[in-house]
Amino acid sequence: MKLLLLIVGCPTTALAFAGGLLMEESELAMPGYATDTDIQTTPWAESSDVGGCSLPGGFPYKPYALALGDMPALGKLVFKNNYCGLVLEVDCPQGKPVKAVVASVKDHYSYATGTDLVWDAWDAAELGDGGDGNPQGEYTNCKVTLTDEHLLTTVDPVCAQRPDSISGASNYYRSVGMFNNPVPVVSATLAGIAGKFSGDSAYFDFGPTGQPVLKMDADFTVTYADGSTITKKLGDCGSSSSVHIFGLGHNVGFDFNVVE
Repeated sequence: MKLLLLIVGCPTTALAFAGGLLMEESELAMPGYATDTDIQTTPWAESSDVGGCSLPGGFPYKPYALALGDMPALGKLVFKNNYCGLVLEVDCPQGKPVKAVVASVKDHYSYATGTDLVWDAWDAAELGDGGDGNPQGEYTNCKVTLTDEHLLTTVDPVCAQRPDSISGASNYYRSVGMFNNPVPVVSATLAGIAGKFSGDSAYFDFGPTGQPVLKMDADFTVTYADGSTITKKLGDCGSSSSVHIFGLGHNVGFDFNVVE
């Protein structure tokens, strides 16, 4: 009872669900937040993968991507679901600044890693190549900043169902996310039902419900860390089973329905 009274009585800080746990909005970085110059940066791979943030396919993304870690030096920018799809600037003095989309998490819960750049982002940052042409190296004096840039080459918000949830989606269960706002997402409702973050992504899971209320005319409302909200009809949200893959071309996707 004492804990309940403390939460309800707190006048200054809103609370949100992150990974199923209560989290204060004050723990989230806002655009312009920057770390000190002590962040580890390494090359990731030739391309991103379908895990982590699982950003939806079929949209015009900015070209570069990274995986974000959770080393304490990141401060408020340690990986959280809220940061999926946001654009960070990584600035290592050995090269030049590069802006990249948070597409995944790096070594979650290791508390030892900073940012992992997809190879084309590493090349754009001019951080050097190995003898075989593959990026190599590790820098520990980089600065990371949350920018106010959009994920896409357009500025309007877009919503989409989580690609690997499409085959199991119904009026009783949905997994939906809103993207292309440079402010971290905090919470979401669908047909008035509160969602919880899905895995390591910025999608929200809704249901299963006892009633078939998660219909295409249901309102999907997302609240952001600055207090703003965006509402769209579920029927206006994308339903592609494709995940956007960075590094192999700007509009490459992986389809969960493809069997190889």
